Amino acid sequence: MAILHLALIAWLAAVSVRAEEAAPETPPARGAEVRFVPPGASGTVSLGLYDASGRLVRVLADEWTFGRFRIGLNGLSTFWDGLDDGGRPVPSGTYAARGFMVGDVQVAGEAFHFNDWIESADSPRIVAVAAQHLLPGGDILLAARLAGAQGAMIRYSPESEARWRTMNSEARPAAAQGAQLAVSDAAAFLLLDGKLRAAGLEDGSETAVPVDTAGVIAVAARGDRLALLVPGAVRFYRLPGYASQGEVADWPVPLASIALLDQGAVACGADGSVWRWQAGWSRLEMPEGVKVRGVSSGPRDTFWIMEERADGSPGVAQYSPEEGRLAEWLPRPEDGRLLAVTGTPEKDYFLALLAGEDTRRSVAIRRRDAGGWEFVFDKKITRCADFGWTDGALSASSNGLPEELTVEVAENPLDPEAPRNLTLRAVADGSGTGLATTDGLPLLRISGEAGYGRVMLVEGAVPGTARFFQGDGACVEEYSITRLADIMAFDAGTIEMAGAQEVEAPAGDDVE
Repeated sequence: MAILHLALIAWLAAVSVRAEEAAPETPPARGAEVRFVPPGASGTVSLGLYDASGRLVRVLADEWTFGRFRIGLNGLSTFWDGLDDGGRPVPSGTYAARGFMVGDVQVAGEAFHFNDWIESADSPRIVAVAAQHLLPGGDILLAARLAGAQGAMIRYSPESEARWRTMNSEARPAAAQGAQLAVSDAAAFLLLDGKLRAAGLEDGSETAVPVDTAGVIAVAARGDRLALLVPGAVRFYRLPGYASQGEVADWPVPLASIALLDQGAVACGADGSVWRWQAGWSRLEMPEGVKVRGVSSGPRDTFWIMEERADGSPGVAQYSPEEGRLAEWLPRPEDGRLLAVTGTPEKDYFLALLAGEDTRRSVAIRRRDAGGWEFVFDKKITRCADFGWTDGALSASSNGLPEELTVEVAENPLDPEAPRNLTLRAVADGSGTGLATTDGLPLLRISGEAGYGRVMLVEGAVPGTARFFQGDGACVEEYSITRLADIMAFDAGTIEMAGAQEVEAPAGDDVE
């Protein structure tokens, strides 16, 4: 009894000198008062009410600081209105109040897995890149799908500390098909789902396209020029006023894509042929068996092609209308399937989208002065919606998803009989992610952001630690949790309820 008295005096001294941030609640007209002495002088308190079968019926405190309770000479108190978590009056019976005090448990972010675009918590949650374009100065413009069924046009600055700028975004429940990006001196043009949109490069504000864009098949821009490939014609415009520069309708073959050169334009036909426009169409010779599947601008009057070779393998080549084939890059089988190629008039290299079985890569590839090729950057996204634990390691796809971990917790100095073992469960809901007891009492918040549909908890390298993983489809975030032993269980007694009212309230009114 003397030990309890000394501990209570020490606790009262500690809480009396600390200003709390929240005002205590006002007692309801009916219900029951729950009183308890916290087993430590600092931390957060989670407190629940349990029915006779041990089922959690009401969460009274969810990681509360002391200031959210009423502080009295005999400890802390809060009020229960006699309702369960669904807002229904509980049946008459005996209910146990018990909980946990979480002390100096530490949570630290460790890594982002399976997505090279996500470098920090501030990075946009890119799930897939639909189209990309290299801007003057080296920035990358992306048309991307984000976690949470959002689509966005995003500017990435690899050489800047402020890496990201979201130009604009909108709801996008389904993945984009056949997206195209084109960039002029001042605007970015996005062709998506058959609709052409424009946005300013500096502020990302959407601007009107005051010309007929119905049925646009492909878009190209360069400097102050814009070209639209529509059924039956190629239309040319001068920016920013969209003044018409003429229309070409005498196609030699149906066209599939177009790119602007310093002088004129180049296009690829649906049959894999390549044509140059300069006061008329002329066919450019390709190696035997090569079919061109896309064209894109390069420096001066050069252009890049995405080709399918005679043996069915893909390739990228740089061409000049006058000099012919200048260089070629052939992806290795391990690089993945070539989806798209984008060049730029300002740089002598290209961007490529590559797809593996469960990966998407965005790469920038440049010719070395001494010959050969080098990657300027390489960003890979690995599909990880089904991440898990396989053979003792994190895996991008696994049926193993451990969600529970039993740890040893601290002894309660006021109640040596309090449980010393606690099974923690990783949880995710509309309010975020965290750790809870197996019966659902929240204990420790990990993230306050919604959207994480999969969580995992595994043992850390040393006792009393854990590794927590959460995924939203874009990547898997890893957190380390230490000092788990700084959790203590406590018992707040039992309450006899009848008609949502305590049968016999405890005597005394020492709560301030």
